[in-house]
Amino acid sequence: MSDIVIYGIGGLVFYQAYVTIRLVRSKSFPSERKWRQALFIWLIPFIGAAATLAVLATDKPVLPQKPSD
Repeated sequence: MSDIVIYGIGGLVFYQAYVTIRLVRSKSFPSERKWRQALFIWLIPFIGAAATLAVLATDKPVLPQKPSD
């Protein structure tokens, strides 16, 4: 195989792993949805990861609220 193909596949695997780690660390989704998103990332290479990363980028972090007296 050509070196370019090997580097491309390696880059794709690292990209998908990066998005999967970001998804697992996210606190915005329930665990069942995280599993479905992870399957989406790995079953549809690049497009699944790009779509998931776009959703994670638009997701606003949940700030803890102080209890009111």
